[in-house]
Amino acid sequence: MAGATAPFVLTNRFRVTWEGAWLAIACTVFTGTGIALILRGGLLDVVMGLMAVLVFGGAGTGSVARFLSPRPVLVLDRQGARFPAPWPRSGREDVVLPWDDVAMLRACTQVVPHRGGTVNMHYLDFVPACEADRPFRTPPPWGADHAVRVRPTWDRSLDEIVAAARVRRPGLPFDDRRPRSDRV
Repeated sequence: MAGATAPFVLTNRFRVTWEGAWLAIACTVFTGTGIALILRGGLLDVVMGLMAVLVFGGAGTGSVARFLSPRPVLVLDRQGARFPAPWPRSGREDVVLPWDDVAMLRACTQVVPHRGGTVNMHYLDFVPACEADRPFRTPPPWGADHAVRVRPTWDRSLDEIVAAARVRRPGLPFDDRRPRSDRV
């Protein structure tokens, strides 16, 4: 391990999209309707209102939790690669892969059916030494404990992450298995 002292922290930036705006509006309207039903006071109204508040209020809160969470997505420090447990889970549930156990970094793509077509979902996998000899196959063989989904909301690029990992573990191989058209 080289002389990197400050941890490399990867976080999500807040990014407004049309889909997110519509989701926020819908959750707000249905949650407000649920509150109005509760205030109306009939038994059926209260039950339906509580269900609306729980379902739509919970969905709205859950959808923005990734952006409002103070927890980073990935931390590279002297100990290794740390995969923080998502909010609201505790930091005690973080997964840490020591640098001595990281055999390589691999960028992978998983093709997922979506709305009558397909969507490419990209992942960065910190391949543990015990899995390095396995042949690469599709669907990818990674375990979710050591992989992070590459998102456009990250405040760092994939190249920056690879460079930071190589500062902490010089010569770390990087295997880019994404389609050429998806590499940015």
